[in-house]
Amino acid sequence: MSINNTYEYELPNVLRGVCSVRREGIGCPVDPKCAEVAKRVFPDIYGIEKLVLDAHEGLGDRTIGSRMKVGVILGGGLAPGAVELVAGLFAALKRWNDTSELIGFKSGMRGLVEDDGIVVTQALMSEMLAGSGMSCLGTGRMALDEEKIKLCTKTARARALTGIVVLGGSRSMADACKLSQYFKAHKVNTHVLCTAKRAESVVVNPRGKDELDVGYGYDSTTKVYSWLVGNIAADVSSARSSYHFVRLMGSKNSFSVLEIALDVHPNLAFIGEEIKANNTTLKQVVKKICDVVCTRSLQKRNYGVVVFPEAILNYINEMDTLLVEIAEIIENQAFDASLRQEGEYNKVISTRSAALSVSEVIEQLTPKSRELASSLPVWFIEQVSKPGSTTSDVQVEKLFASLCTTELTRRKKIGTFVGKFAAQTHFYGYEARCGAPSHRDCCHGYALGHSIHVLLEEGCTGYMVHLSNLHKDVANWIPKATPLTSIISLDKKGRTIVRNNQISLESYAFQALKMLRHDWAINDNYRFTVGTLSDAIPTTVQLDGLQRQHQESALLSTHQKETELLQYIDRLALSYGTFLKDRLAYEPPLPSVMRGAHQLHEITEASVGSVPHEKYTADLEKLFPHTFKTRKVFKVGGNDTSAGVRTGSRLRIGIVLSGGPAPGGHNVISGLHDFLKARNTSCVCIGFLNGPDGLLHGRAVEVNNQLLAKYRNQGGFNMLGTSRTKIETKEQFNMARQSVLKLALDGLVICGGDDSNTNAALLADYFLATGTSCSVIGMPKTIDADLRSPAMEMSFGFDTTTKVYSTLVANIMMDAQTTKTKWHFVRVMGRSASHIALECALQTKPNYTVISEEVAAKRRTVVDIVDEITSLVVARHKEGKNYGVVVVPEGLIEVTTDLSQLVDELNDVMAKGGTLDNIRKFLTPQSGKVFMLLPDWLKTQLMSERDPHGNVRVSLIESERLLASLVAQKLEAMGSHDFTYWCHFLGYQGRCSLTSNFDSDYCYVLGHLAGVLVAHKATGVIGAVRNLCQPVSKWELLGIPIVSLMRLEKRKGKLKPVIEKKLVSLDGPVFKQFSKNRDSWTTVDAYPQRSQLHHLKGVLDHSVTYTLALETIGNLQSKM
Repeated sequence: MSINNTYEYELPNVLRGVCSVRREGIGCPVDPKCAEVAKRVFPDIYGIEKLVLDAHEGLGDRTIGSRMKVGVILGGGLAPGAVELVAGLFAALKRWNDTSELIGFKSGMRGLVEDDGIVVTQALMSEMLAGSGMSCLGTGRMALDEEKIKLCTKTARARALTGIVVLGGSRSMADACKLSQYFKAHKVNTHVLCTAKRAESVVVNPRGKDELDVGYGYDSTTKVYSWLVGNIAADVSSARSSYHFVRLMGSKNSFSVLEIALDVHPNLAFIGEEIKANNTTLKQVVKKICDVVCTRSLQKRNYGVVVFPEAILNYINEMDTLLVEIAEIIENQAFDASLRQEGEYNKVISTRSAALSVSEVIEQLTPKSRELASSLPVWFIEQVSKPGSTTSDVQVEKLFASLCTTELTRRKKIGTFVGKFAAQTHFYGYEARCGAPSHRDCCHGYALGHSIHVLLEEGCTGYMVHLSNLHKDVANWIPKATPLTSIISLDKKGRTIVRNNQISLESYAFQALKMLRHDWAINDNYRFTVGTLSDAIPTTVQLDGLQRQHQESALLSTHQKETELLQYIDRLALSYGTFLKDRLAYEPPLPSVMRGAHQLHEITEASVGSVPHEKYTADLEKLFPHTFKTRKVFKVGGNDTSAGVRTGSRLRIGIVLSGGPAPGGHNVISGLHDFLKARNTSCVCIGFLNGPDGLLHGRAVEVNNQLLAKYRNQGGFNMLGTSRTKIETKEQFNMARQSVLKLALDGLVICGGDDSNTNAALLADYFLATGTSCSVIGMPKTIDADLRSPAMEMSFGFDTTTKVYSTLVANIMMDAQTTKTKWHFVRVMGRSASHIALECALQTKPNYTVISEEVAAKRRTVVDIVDEITSLVVARHKEGKNYGVVVVPEGLIEVTTDLSQLVDELNDVMAKGGTLDNIRKFLTPQSGKVFMLLPDWLKTQLMSERDPHGNVRVSLIESERLLASLVAQKLEAMGSHDFTYWCHFLGYQGRCSLTSNFDSDYCYVLGHLAGVLVAHKATGVIGAVRNLCQPVSKWELLGIPIVSLMRLEKRKGKLKPVIEKKLVSLDGPVFKQFSKNRDSWTTVDAYPQRSQLHHLKGVLDHSVTYTLALETIGNLQSKM
């Protein structure tokens, strides 16, 4: 039976026909104490044999199986591949007996307890695969006690279930174990099987050692994490200005960190299991990071990537003790407070009324923990002291960044640190666990579903079903079943739990990390991945397979094994996947006018809407005396008389990548290089290193095919690097001129945003004034899309970045819709303009989106926005939807009337000695009221984190966290306790991502256009392309005078020429489209379908953004 006509699953050879079940000996816990307890608690399923599925050649003619009714339960967190598992089970049931039924229970184990399930039909299965995923069933966490198990029994008997299949992690497997025992003991004829997600399961081999038979979802989630961290690494090696601290989801072990480390090669990767084994302290972890920062600073590398697991604090023994003590203090406080309440309805006390101050919490700690807590930031103690909080809720990445800042400041004072240190923090989790599965996870889930069917036919119960041989191709995977009682362990209180998989410090994967990490710490060995488009087997799985082979061989010596391991690692590091090879080989097309010889025609400014504002004409003429009056608009045209002839004089052109990175920069360089070499093989392309800094100091490299080979169609600016240095003074202009003269450049191309292109215009005028024969050409680069004009339809990088952000938002939406328990507040880049937020809203249809330009135009306050979101939360709650998604632009704080006024006042009063204790007396009544409304963490941040001028660092304010906190406060005041939230910032992981086909094509054309403009001695112009919604062959290439885009703005008391930013127009077609539809997205879930979740869907086709389509052709025809 075909489940999904658009996707072909592979099955292991064993499952392609009839299977038999082979028994492999009794499976029992290795630890004697665990074995004793397991035998006592689970006597009826203890001591059963391990199972292996084999192809049964003797039953090849079998055409029908037993009629079965099977229930499926999705427990705990999510993982890609769950739908495919259900699809595989459904297909197997219908294949062998089309009267069999599959029943999906809603909200996890709760559905079984409450008998709330739906029959999965062919139509529903197709919808789940293509559209809704598991959201139609949902997931949930419910611990089973005896009373609930009896209700499960009632449901199983009433529905005459043949089997129950539980999908989940360790807690879900523990529930499956309890059900199996109870059903067996009470002669309930329902078999219970389970299967684990990601790397949470553990399998014990005959030698008593754990094997890494990872669950479904491990391949996809780690590939997405590698993609995101790889993008961060590309950003780091492009901007070269910050350390990025990345925490990865995985509260049970550090497998995700280990896999990502072996994939991406960050400078530091902390493995929780190693920290615990070595009894490493928090201070030692911080010292390790700071030592690496200091060493790298000696090489002028003031940047890096640090990765660690979600639960790292639980692996640091002293911190684990501290967290346990704080949890007990908060629990006791809440219990004591509840006893003081009168009346049954008041037994549950609000979070705010039960809260203890930081000092009160610290006072009740043991002396050792008190000393440790006193050394930590106040905001951290506040977070961990919040009732119900877990380490997942705490910004551990921010803690490490803060502690490192403190320690490096101390070292700088005593002269042991000479570099610069700035930190960015990230947490990755929900972005990956509900995304589209990789091919391997599609096959993994589908194979598990078929395997489960075979085991149910055999009447097996009390097993965890998994696949072995995962280091080989799908055809060679081996389905197995391990007794749940064999992986039973005991928690700290002696209760039975299913043991989580932990990294063995003897594993080849960890040993590989140990061999390589010193080199990674000092040097830049970053690798960049393509996420679930990769066909690679996870590195940890490959190395586990190699280790198993070595364990089975008695002929290899220890030295031989180590040598082979090193050789294997080297091959992995140098290998490119099929997709990446194809991507590097992709050849962007060119417009028709660039396919032969070409000419440059002058056209009027009016014809392209590029006329300077009359108000600024006189001043601009004074500031640009050599380029303003002589400005010309150029259009590239073909030359029919010499079609196919592409020869010309020898040219030397330099290129600078300036400002923040954006996808496509490498293709501008590629396009310029290829244009020059096609013109004359002796032409030279020169790349300046580290952006404008390289131009000023003459640091450059010749760009050739060998250098370009691994950067074509790739994201980031890491081939050359970039910087935000502004060229403003006469001394800087002369330094740039000297570099140009020394390199004998005919042209200089500057890729950047409004400030960078203003520099380009100033340089062009300066070069003419000094008789420097070098053209200066600008290129429109900014992911914010605020550098545009009627003739310049789009800046490069916006297409890729918004598609990446939208995919991540869509993944978050699918997670929210499936778990049904959280509101997600997502901040996206875009400080001045909200084009990114608007585009993401049109692509994903969130429940609420803030547009800064609308907030400013309507003079709205943060309180206004919070009131609207709160009303929406209440409205959705009434419909049973305790979840939703809010999208917020980065620059929100600066446009709200109440907060912008407060920030202005704080900047003034801080200079007068204002402190957190007396600040209100310095503020106006209105601002004082707003300040008291803010959460404590933000009050502390506003008063402590200042820029070099003593002003509030507005860019560091987490606007999404502020909104979420204020909504929570308001709901709490209203008596609501059903609001939980999570915050995300989508920024650095998108602006260096693998370049979309659109941006690859666009930037390659821009590179050629730059070459044409220089060849025809144009200067002071910016490259522009029109007709971008048409096929590339029809694109129109222009050169627009940069000065015609300018106006004057007062900065530091002086009038400065600036390119006017294009903000979101509230009367424009894009905002109108959004405004027309947004109300329909509030209470109804209009989220993207599952088939749209692939993280590069839309990136690898040639579709354009909604913004471009609506603004250039006025409709969405190109999006259809």
